[in-house]
Amino acid sequence: MKITATQFWTAAMAAVLSLISLKFLKVFKLIKWSPIGWTAKFQMFATTPAWFKWILLWGLCFALFFLLYTMTLFTSKIPPTVSSLVVTIIALFCIEWMIHIKADLTMTQFIKKVSIPFGCLLAIIIRFVIGTSVYMKKSFG
Repeated sequence: MKITATQFWTAAMAAVLSLISLKFLKVFKLIKWSPIGWTAKFQMFATTPAWFKWILLWGLCFALFFLLYTMTLFTSKIPPTVSSLVVTIIALFCIEWMIHIKADLTMTQFIKKVSIPFGCLLAIIIRFVIGTSVYMKKSFG
């Protein structure tokens, strides 16, 4: 399988859009957690500047969107709307679960803590990646 420029730029722009969206959500207090708070779990990132943590987050997002684009090439017969909805729900609950893992929550309490604005932005970005992948697969083989 050949890596195309479209695959690279789709993953890169999805990662940039993700970071801008996360910063927007954090500034306007639409999420109660920090997008770069995951670095606190690793001792080696304790003294690194915030801009470096954002670059690490961009790299992680880029790798995940690149992988998502690649996996979607194999499932191009499934409509992008259906597959993006399923992937969004799974990703949203996995991310929120990792964030709230230390809180002893019931399932109802956990569902109430899920950030709807974050879920909407995640759905838009995942739909962009999956839609581009399916379109490129069907158009150019």
